[in-house]
Amino acid sequence: MAPATGAPPSRRTTELDRALPQLPTGYRTDANVAPTTGSPPGAASMQPGQPPGTPSMQQYRGADRASQLDGTAPSVDPGRNSPQPSTTTQERESEGDKAFKELLTKYKHVKRLYFDGRAQIEQLSGQVEHLQNAVANQRMSSSRTALDDNEYSTRFSRLNGAINNLSFNIRKDWRSVPPWLEKYVSADALKTGKQEMTAVGRAVISRWVLEELFNKCFHPDLETTLSAQLKDVELGIRASAPTMHSQEEVDAHTAKVVSWRMTTLDGLQQRLTAAGTTENRQLLITKATSNLTACLYQHLSNPPPHGVEGSTSTIVELAVSIAANLPKESRDVSVTYPMPGDVLQPHLMEVEKAGLPALEGQKTKTEGDAEAEKKESFSSDASRVRFAAFLALEVKGRQVLMKAPVWTL
Repeated sequence: MAPATGAPPSRRTTELDRALPQLPTGYRTDANVAPTTGSPPGAASMQPGQPPGTPSMQQYRGADRASQLDGTAPSVDPGRNSPQPSTTTQERESEGDKAFKELLTKYKHVKRLYFDGRAQIEQLSGQVEHLQNAVANQRMSSSRTALDDNEYSTRFSRLNGAINNLSFNIRKDWRSVPPWLEKYVSADALKTGKQEMTAVGRAVISRWVLEELFNKCFHPDLETTLSAQLKDVELGIRASAPTMHSQEEVDAHTAKVVSWRMTTLDGLQQRLTAAGTTENRQLLITKATSNLTACLYQHLSNPPPHGVEGSTSTIVELAVSIAANLPKESRDVSVTYPMPGDVLQPHLMEVEKAGLPALEGQKTKTEGDAEAEKKESFSSDASRVRFAAFLALEVKGRQVLMKAPVWTL
């Protein structure tokens, strides 16, 4: 007898629905649902002894395997796939990697430069220290000081005193004034024979000592001719210097002169230690004393005053003792005499407090035009030297040991 058509679902089907609640709705099978047209036989029916739901699971797994073999992606429910990175994000990552690589390259480059520069700095520092030590050793080896500053000042003060004494003793015995001083001496100076003529005597003797001893004697222990020639070479080196605009250029030229002088002196050691050096110095003193005395006698009254030759001998001996030490100095000890009309230099010259008679009262024996020109040339100018009474002593580049006493126009 055939079962009734409207029989209730079997108990097994209901248990199957309860056992597979996780499967998607589309994959559940129902025993009462008839297979669709075109479905394979047995798609909706179960074989005897087959567990419920097995055909549907096999079809799902078979579809995945078929899609993997065909190369096509399995169908997935919309909204379940992971979001793919956009093109903008990929570009940013690419640019970030590129910037990082560039920054890393720059860092390595800077790091290399830093260590290379540090190594060079250390090397240069070592070289600088070595050069400084070499220069210091050279200066110590070439540093020579015959007399200190106080001794030079003392000896020049003695020389100034000897010149002042002789000038005072002969102040009333002048009968004429040297040509280079005529325009700077008042008309009544020779008649009165007072302070102005004492200043004239100091000026005449001081200039003679500079030009005939300090500027013509390289070393008093050498032969007179050789000593004069060497001194002429030294003065030529000084005169050949170009116009100097900075203290560095002045120092460089001074070092050049000192180097030549000391090198020359080293080459003359055999001559300076020979037996005839004392005779050479004494011969120079005798000759210089005679020449200075004759120079004064040209302008003094006849007969000359007593004691001139003895005073000139003292002056020459003091000057020669100073001249013997100047070439031994590693410093540049300079002796100068300001000439009339020179610009006043306060660091080298000192204006005498006791003034001299003014030059405006001087009268000439020429016509009125010449007299006017004379007055114009002697117009008061406090920035110009009238004449100097003594020498200036300076250690070039260091300090002035003695200023030249001067009178201004």
